[in-house]
Amino acid sequence: MSKQVFSDCVIGQGVKAEGSIEAPGMVRIDGEFSGDIISGASVIISKDAIMHAHIRARDLLVAGFFSGTAIVQNEVRYVETAQVRADCTGKMLIVEPGARVQGKFARISDVQ
Repeated sequence: MSKQVFSDCVIGQGVKAEGSIEAPGMVRIDGEFSGDIISGASVIISKDAIMHAHIRARDLLVAGFFSGTAIVQNEVRYVETAQVRADCTGKMLIVEPGARVQGKFARISDVQ
């Protein structure tokens, strides 16, 4: 029997955590988190989540509250329920109607 490796990280609803997360896979925050996140994939901030963090990831999706900074390789997406007070860098920014955003976005090119 082969060993299955899980590389995703979830901070569940009702959980409060602080510190640093470094994950090769996706990081999803459903609860409250303060600190630093480095993800080899996506960071997802769920609708009821509260996040105060500095993020490095491939993609970022925000549906809850996010304050801090993010350096993202590809897409930053704020859905209609997002409340953002952050400065982000990425290739593309998508802001859905209804999202509340306060902060800056800097676009990075494919060539660095």
